[in-house]
Amino acid sequence: MEGQNGAYQQYPGQTPPDAQSIKDMVKLGGLIALIFGIINLIWGIPALLLLIGIVGLLFGIIDLLTWRACKDINKLIDNGQYEAAKSKTMVWMIVSILFGGFLPGIFLLIAYLKYDNLTMMQSTQGAGYPPPPPP
Repeated sequence: MEGQNGAYQQYPGQTPPDAQSIKDMVKLGGLIALIFGIINLIWGIPALLLLIGIVGLLFGIIDLLTWRACKDINKLIDNGQYEAAKSKTMVWMIVSILFGGFLPGIFLLIAYLKYDNLTMMQSTQGAGYPPPPPP
């Protein structure tokens, strides 16, 4: 969508399309992490009798922490803090792939790769995208 103001025409209160795409991927990864966390906690609690339930509880807690971090990442994106959101996404992507479940980590990886387009667009437009107006 080429316009007079650069690659994206900005209208007040709108998120750039790249940022919205990242938010959607992070939200989807967080939702899947929440589902995995609940499932891991459900099987982990009864399996504590066999001591293997510790693994389920650990993975469930990590998944729930990933879900919470995804909500924080979306808040950073809403505030226009793309670099901070990118670094936080990378940390939780690695944690999620290693300990929380492969699928949420893949969605966070896709979101992480999309930050390059957003930061490149932000640097070519000078001041970048303004943060959205307060509610």
